[in-house]
Amino acid sequence: MSRQSRLNGIALLLAALIALSLGAANAKAIGVTPGRTTVDFEPNLEKSVTFTILNNEHKEFNAFVYAEDELKDIITADKNIVEFRETDDSKPFTFRYKLPEKMEKPGDHWAKIVVMEMPPGSGSPAEGQVVLATTAVVHQLRVRVPYPGKYAEIELVANEAEPNGTVNFFVKIYNLGTENVYKAFATVDILGPTNEKIDTLESEPIEIESKKTGEIAVPWQANVNPGMYHAVATVNYDGNVASAEKNFGVGALRIEVLDVKVRNFALGGIAKFEINVENKWNQKVEGVFAEMIMSNQNGDHVASFRSASIDVDPLQRSALYAYWDTQGVEKGAYDAKLVLHYAGKTAEKLMKTYVNLESIDTEIVGITAHAVTAKGGAGPGADILVPLVLILVMINAGWFFYFRRKKK
Repeated sequence: MSRQSRLNGIALLLAALIALSLGAANAKAIGVTPGRTTVDFEPNLEKSVTFTILNNEHKEFNAFVYAEDELKDIITADKNIVEFRETDDSKPFTFRYKLPEKMEKPGDHWAKIVVMEMPPGSGSPAEGQVVLATTAVVHQLRVRVPYPGKYAEIELVANEAEPNGTVNFFVKIYNLGTENVYKAFATVDILGPTNEKIDTLESEPIEIESKKTGEIAVPWQANVNPGMYHAVATVNYDGNVASAEKNFGVGALRIEVLDVKVRNFALGGIAKFEINVENKWNQKVEGVFAEMIMSNQNGDHVASFRSASIDVDPLQRSALYAYWDTQGVEKGAYDAKLVLHYAGKTAEKLMKTYVNLESIDTEIVGITAHAVTAKGGAGPGADILVPLVLILVMINAGWFFYFRRKKK
């Protein structure tokens, strides 16, 4: 390797460390996929779980794996050291868990399976030994203990619209109780900038099985002036109540997501997401970028990745491109949250993503899908500064082309 190449590598690593310090997990030298396994509690349930450890930098190291957190004592494994060579893209790691006879406290209980990067040739550190590790990543085991009777939590997502257009509210209802919900309906109150109530909407009722998730779509005709508004969703389920709130915008400066496409894909490779957007504003909008957060049907976080930032000319359409490394990803349906960042604000879209062997199909809820459904899933999102995104884009592009050349 030339001196210039080494300097370039060091520069990329420094950029990655800066990004890591600000919470950018995608730039880590090692990774795990998926990031979480969710289990519904059953007495004495015993199973094996396999996840994949990723060697993102194609380097030689030892991965030291151990359990921590509340449920660490239910975790066992045949080994705790996984050796990697430069030629290894990834390796599987299997652990077992055995649930106890009883878990009294309802809700989520956690174990973290920590994967720590160690120098080549190192063994398991002795108890009490100080360990200098460069990187550590985590696979989470979440055990969901149902609440007795009926218990639900909800999440509210709102898309934006032009004045006199349609704002779609999506209410996700997580039935975390031991009993089925036979009648759940949502009431959405729309509040103005001075907190005055503008309108009240009510959905049709749905049923939700125990440990499942229901989705309700509630449209609203936004016959109001441009500006920011506030929505309060209240779900009544068999006489019980849960609520969530959300700010949303009507009119003015807005970038709209038109569709999301993936072309020329093969499972295990790099998926290139083409996110087509349109500037509804009569001035150029600078620094537009997209973030995608992928979750499986259990609500486990699988991946998050971001596009480069671009400028979108007035009343014009443009495309954002984001890349997802699907190595270790299984075929099936995934929930995605697409978060569009622009002009100091964010807009969210919920997506259904279907990963096949040679294709990825996407549906944006409210554009290509609007039916009420019932299935499992959950997932969070986050905002990030534009300078950090520029760093992440350089890092991701550098690693992407570096790995492609190395494989050739």
